[in-house]
Amino acid sequence: MHDHPVRSLQPRFSLNPLRTLHLAHAILRANLGLLRNPYKLTFVVTWRCNARCRHCEIWNKNDPTPPLSLNEIERFIQQYPGFTWIDLTGGEPFLRPDIVDLTALLLRHSPRLDHLHLPTNAVSPALTIQRIEELLRLDPPMLTITLSLDGPLPLHDRLRGVEGNGQNVLEVLRHFHRHPDPRLRLYLGFTLSDHNVGTLTATKEAVQREMPWIDWHHWHLNLAHTSAHYYGNSAQPLLTPPHHPALIQEITTMRAQKASRWWDPVSWLETRYLDGAIRHLAGQRQPLPCLAIHSSLYLAPDGTCYPCSIWNHPVGQLRDFDYDLSALLASTPARHTREMIHKQQCPGCWTPCDAYPTILGHLVQQR
Repeated sequence: MHDHPVRSLQPRFSLNPLRTLHLAHAILRANLGLLRNPYKLTFVVTWRCNARCRHCEIWNKNDPTPPLSLNEIERFIQQYPGFTWIDLTGGEPFLRPDIVDLTALLLRHSPRLDHLHLPTNAVSPALTIQRIEELLRLDPPMLTITLSLDGPLPLHDRLRGVEGNGQNVLEVLRHFHRHPDPRLRLYLGFTLSDHNVGTLTATKEAVQREMPWIDWHHWHLNLAHTSAHYYGNSAQPLLTPPHHPALIQEITTMRAQKASRWWDPVSWLETRYLDGAIRHLAGQRQPLPCLAIHSSLYLAPDGTCYPCSIWNHPVGQLRDFDYDLSALLASTPARHTREMIHKQQCPGCWTPCDAYPTILGHLVQQR
């Protein structure tokens, strides 16, 4: 018997329809080619991490540059209040001591914000639960948390370099299943790579044995990528061609089970991402023309802006533009970067951070 009905962890619609309209308006403008500046921000709030992942070297970073302070972040967001979608990531974002205060000021100065997302490794389940509950007390319009789980528990622990990490993830899931909140959406995030190919279905089934209410719609898949400026893992082979047929089979199996639910925009977006991931691994460099910098933007902890998490091509530093993002995006380097992306002169990738807004910016041009 379960403490609460299955719906306690299922995706929900935003509780603030007006903010959802702001997001829909930005998506419409992107489709019409009228979007001036990005509506989605991926902000790396810290490099600190308490995992030792095999596919990622963020934990090994030793960046002496001080991160943006709360005062600097507030100056930035006050001048650019137009974000309707913000991802706060790391490292492990909950290891930033002022993460709740940081989130509070983003919410206070982002009147159009509809979607706030944070990924977490849940290495410390007590801290993870505490921080999520603190974020919920800020009354976000909708809070999405992705809990990383990259294989059956023993494999996940080896890949993440932390014994017992898989059980920690399940502990967080159990807690919020017993204490559901209508503003919270929880997903399990599986990063697919050569390290765990062939284990996706086994991972889902292992979780289901302990939590039968978890189905494919609670899972989010991400293709592992290399990145010099973000993951710091450029020397690692993560999606090598000999494994591509097996990787494609994994995604195809998930795609068949995770049928798009027309009433759930998140489900629709996920299935479009899976379709693109299959094409990407089959050799299609970019399943859709990328909209990085047009619709989305990546911000490093020190305020350096990049088009995305993969291309090591800095566009500018917020501190050099007096924290005015609009001025930075109007600069010559930013305009040149947009032209390069349009000409497909970037590395070419398919990560959710930028693939999602790219998919939403090509609602008609879906191949």
